[in-house]
Amino acid sequence: MEIMMRAAGDGGKISGSGRVVTAGFGYGFATLENPSWSLHDILLATGGRLAAGKAHAGFRCISTDSRTVKPGDIFLALAGENYDGMAFVDDAVKNGAAGIIVNEPQPDLSLPVVVVSDTLAALGDLAAYRRANRRDLKVLAVTGSSGKTTVKDMAAAILAKRGRVIKTRKNFNNLVGLPLSLLPVSYCHDFAVLEMGMNAPGEIARLTEIADPDIACINNIHPAHLAGLGSINGVASAKGELFAHSRTSTILVVNIDDPMVRRLARNSKSKMISFGRRRGAAVRATHIHNDGVLGSSFTLHIANEKIRLRLGALGEHNILNSLAAAAMAWAAGADIVQIAARLTKFTPAKDRLQFMELANGLRLVNDSYNANPASMRAAMTAVQRLGKGEQCIAVLGDMLELGKFSTEAHAQIGEAAASQGFSYLLAVGDYAKTMAAAARKAGMKKDRAMAFTVKEDAAACLQKLLAAGLLTAGDLLLLKGSRGMKMEKIIGML
Repeated sequence: MEIMMRAAGDGGKISGSGRVVTAGFGYGFATLENPSWSLHDILLATGGRLAAGKAHAGFRCISTDSRTVKPGDIFLALAGENYDGMAFVDDAVKNGAAGIIVNEPQPDLSLPVVVVSDTLAALGDLAAYRRANRRDLKVLAVTGSSGKTTVKDMAAAILAKRGRVIKTRKNFNNLVGLPLSLLPVSYCHDFAVLEMGMNAPGEIARLTEIADPDIACINNIHPAHLAGLGSINGVASAKGELFAHSRTSTILVVNIDDPMVRRLARNSKSKMISFGRRRGAAVRATHIHNDGVLGSSFTLHIANEKIRLRLGALGEHNILNSLAAAAMAWAAGADIVQIAARLTKFTPAKDRLQFMELANGLRLVNDSYNANPASMRAAMTAVQRLGKGEQCIAVLGDMLELGKFSTEAHAQIGEAAASQGFSYLLAVGDYAKTMAAAARKAGMKKDRAMAFTVKEDAAACLQKLLAAGLLTAGDLLLLKGSRGMKMEKIIGML
């Protein structure tokens, strides 16, 4: 079965290599002769009512994208800020939908019509129903202010040695994406590794209700999404919903280095596994060595065992990400040898501290996937540690969703660029002048801290610096900014 999402503009299919299956919103095994969903199941899961059609119907899959509906599917009409699935019901029927799930009756249709009060809630209820009928499936969930996609990918890679894994595709981690990641689960899957994101209170509580995780990890708490959450305490409270709403039998994976995460786990009656650099962590790293562009080497400790490994992901913060993944996988039954072997082979996802050498001789670290103040500082530290006398240039875009903290946060990043020894700062976006001014105030030369409204002008400036010989082969360039800034486009401009 294939499950599509019009809102995301991506109707992807199940994909992946080896035994890790990405939830490209497919189910793969249902057919018209062997439907994945009965109408009875759908009514039971959603609490909806049958407004038209025959009650004995069955459906190949649940689809939320009218463009890719196939014969035998049931179309669920989602509504969002910029779209309304109800407007695509006719398209879905023309493409072969065998039924629809809507929030208002459709009197002109003879096929099964299920009416629910809220189609988004119905999507989550359907995913929860699927999960509830797979109690033997081990579900792992991770949230945090940064690194959760990397942790999810690492944990999935480790567990692929133990069974068939399905994981969240990219970062489809919200109230639409997580249900669409669970719906493809079949009886061949042993593990589901899910990422949980949020922009407002209550969202992770709902995601936890849907996924009902056996293992739950809060990777860290940093200033992010402050526009919707108000403060770092608001962030902690929202992320803490994962622990607070999990079963008491759920194993909590706790970052012992983060005082806010420790506080969130303090009163829980659940079993806990700690990870971090601190002595006493059940999963920890010692004897860390920076191996430059090859990553880092360290000794991994799990309980009373230890093993030496090299992690190819750049940045010391990725060591902590690997510890979180190791702790989750260990809780799910992986041993230290399996964990080390898979971490050694791990390759970060696209646009996450990806190292490359450009034709013009510059060495570039592309960390453009997303940004908040903590991840921005971590990326700058990682780039500085790669340098061996070469110049380091920070090309930084706005950090979004920081609300009233935006000006202060961007000023602190500009100051950090100067204090960490970056030779140039090219800031892009609405807060570019704030970043550049703070860098100059912190000691960066006036002509080396520059502000640009658009990426094209920043790229043109880099070309001029190269042409003038002010940048040379071997110099290090960091690209980073929030997802909405799309800083990776500068690579093509160079």
